[in-house]
Amino acid sequence: MLKANLSTFKWQSRESEVDDLLAAGQSTSAKFAAMEWIAQQPRRPETHWALAKAHYQLGELAAAKEVLRGLLQVAPDERYRVDDWLSHVEDEFRDNRPKLA
Repeated sequence: MLKANLSTFKWQSRESEVDDLLAAGQSTSAKFAAMEWIAQQPRRPETHWALAKAHYQLGELAAAKEVLRGLLQVAPDERYRVDDWLSHVEDEFRDNRPKLA
């Protein structure tokens, strides 16, 4: 029981760290923290979401999509969230793309 609680605390702490970095606009630091987290817990969906969000903040849409493809390999039940998020992000990137003169 204690080991399970400690494990839960560790991932919640890591998730908070990445979220705080993202909120502070420290996207590159968040990206590297999320990459370390995925290396430690590759089957936890939250790790993939954290890295995808960091890529998104950095404007790296292709990398975010790749991370989410990996998420679907370990957690296929996340498809509805992935599809919804990608649709939103692709719309935003399309709307913010420079227009031809």
